[in-house]
Amino acid sequence: MTGTASQSSVWRSLIPVAVVVLGTVCAYKISKVCSVKVHPRCVTVVYDTRRKAVLCTSADSEMRSDDLPRVEHFSALFYLSKLSIYCSSSLVIVPPSSFFGVFTLPRSVFQEPGEAADCTVENVKVTDGTVDMILTIYYTIPFELLERYLAAVGPQAPNEIIAVAAAQIARLRGSEASVGILISKARRDAVFAPPYCSHLATKLMSEAAIRLIKVTFDKVELIHDA
Repeated sequence: MTGTASQSSVWRSLIPVAVVVLGTVCAYKISKVCSVKVHPRCVTVVYDTRRKAVLCTSADSEMRSDDLPRVEHFSALFYLSKLSIYCSSSLVIVPPSSFFGVFTLPRSVFQEPGEAADCTVENVKVTDGTVDMILTIYYTIPFELLERYLAAVGPQAPNEIIAVAAAQIARLRGSEASVGILISKARRDAVFAPPYCSHLATKLMSEAAIRLIKVTFDKVELIHDA
């Protein structure tokens, strides 16, 4: 009886050790599955997929100006979920749940001179013909507006929405311009570019929280005369 009791006591004493070991192994496997290494030239964003709310980013320590929430979410679960996430400049760890999403943007989109998006706009109707345009759009995303950007654009780069906006305004403004204005760089820069850039800047900021830095017209080619 004494031997049996002694063995039972040994087994009972080993249970906590086994639990700790098992927990450590599970935690390691989960972290391997749910960890994201952050490239030095990128910013990784963790967000709540249900609310499209930014939970943290790998650049919070250097780019955030305060510790206040980006928006007000009156939910205890929202704040508790943030406690289960780890974000640093080199590593992001999130729980294995569909409630959390991760996406990455180039670090250059948050600081000038910004990131560049190449756009080709074909068959722009002008007052006396048709032209094709090739543009380069330089832009940034204000870090403090990242949550607005997520809600408007989604967890992705903004190239498509920029290209669509650039084409829409090129067609609208082009209908008021002549071939001569668009083909001549001097006349284009003086007459066409200022209202075009102002219109595009307003549209991108109001609809997608994207700040326009500048636009370069790399090529304007006449396709058809009127």
